[in-house]
Amino acid sequence: MLNKQKCLESLHVHTSETLMRDLQDIAMQQDRSVGELIRAVLEQYAYGAVAKLRPFNAADQAR
Repeated sequence: MLNKQKCLESLHVHTSETLMRDLQDIAMQQDRSVGELIRAVLEQYAYGAVAKLRPFNAADQAR
């Protein structure tokens, strides 16, 4: 899901040093910041989960 909204909200997450280093490595490989990476993962999870909760609509599938 492509989100064009301004990202004004802040979220503080505690992680292990190992996880943080791994996230930094992944973000660097993808040429993005850790914040962008985490935001993309959260959006994919949240909006994917929402889509699974919605009933299937054949009209939406045709778009």
